[in-house]
Amino acid sequence: MDRQISLINNEEFDSLDKAKKSKIYFLCLQDLKSNPLNQIYEERDTKEDLEELILSIRENGLQQPLTVSKSDTGYVLLSGHRRMKALSRLFAEKEEVKYNGIVLGEDNIPVIIQYVYKTQEEQFRALVASNCYRHLSKETNMKLIAEAVKIYNRTLSKGDLDPGRTRDNIARLANVSGRSVQRYVDFGKKGEPVKMKDSVKNETVQQTERKKLMKRMASMENYFTSMDTSNYNQDDLQKMKAEAIPLINIIMQRLDIDVGEL
Repeated sequence: MDRQISLINNEEFDSLDKAKKSKIYFLCLQDLKSNPLNQIYEERDTKEDLEELILSIRENGLQQPLTVSKSDTGYVLLSGHRRMKALSRLFAEKEEVKYNGIVLGEDNIPVIIQYVYKTQEEQFRALVASNCYRHLSKETNMKLIAEAVKIYNRTLSKGDLDPGRTRDNIARLANVSGRSVQRYVDFGKKGEPVKMKDSVKNETVQQTERKKLMKRMASMENYFTSMDTSNYNQDDLQKMKAEAIPLINIIMQRLDIDVGEL
């Protein structure tokens, strides 16, 4: 069906066929499927976030098309889960929604079809890549690592070779640091399936280490608070500062403190 389509670059197309060449497609809302793996990220979404997005779309229109991959059951979302929820709400409330001047409806949602992902592993990689900009909690990282461990073990069960370190392979899949993987994963022997550590036991060990470090930090605080630096010259103070900064970084790493939390 021909229709006038105006894209972000302001070029106009007189048919859907030409619009497809621009990689912007218009699909029915009912054909867009939520990615089950997105539940890993949904703990970061709040009701307030959704309400702010709805207000933004209401006032400014939809700013970005959704990103999907094709599957046997329709099109699976890679990014845009909140946008899809917001659009569903606005359509249900009979509000006009525009994308780049085009009035949208349930039968014409702008999407970018990124790739045809044939396996859950490929979809997981794409979903992780689409959310790489997010600042994630430790709980979310642990869920990502757990899913990456499943994928890694499936790869091993197929007899595929495992070049490189197991820890680094899992870290790349989940897009987390190798240190995070080390914290949560029990590697066992090379070439054998790996598993998640006992999270309760692991958290208990972490809490014990934290308490010890906090005690040492309190002792250091008392020492430096009472220290008289009036007799130190600038060179001495600069040297102490240079030695203190790496120490602070080590403490932050051991306590698993992110700079963004400060």
